[in-house]
Amino acid sequence: MAQVKLTDNDVQLIIEAGLEEAARFTAAYIEQYGEHFPCGFAWVKIKPARGQFVKVLKEMKLGDTSYEGGYSVWNPSKNFTQCMDAKEAGARAFAEHLRKYGVDVTSHTRLD
Repeated sequence: MAQVKLTDNDVQLIIEAGLEEAARFTAAYIEQYGEHFPCGFAWVKIKPARGQFVKVLKEMKLGDTSYEGGYSVWNPSKNFTQCMDAKEAGARAFAEHLRKYGVDVTSHTRLD
């Protein structure tokens, strides 16, 4: 079966939907569990740092090239909570959304 070619506009809409998922999952986590420790960060990393999704992310001014390799998008939920677990819920949701479209992406966390 032939794979459908996505336009850059399609990819932007996919990314925007993923960001909405991230925000929704982070907000749902906070609603269910509240904001608590540990404080920290969450992000996703796309490896390698090339391809149509990375190109569109750069055009959207989202993320940057990681010094460890790959392309990172920090806090895709854009929520200002310090709760690492809530941010992680959003990063995982964003990564899972992008994986549906064949993107090699992982979610990560780090304590503050």
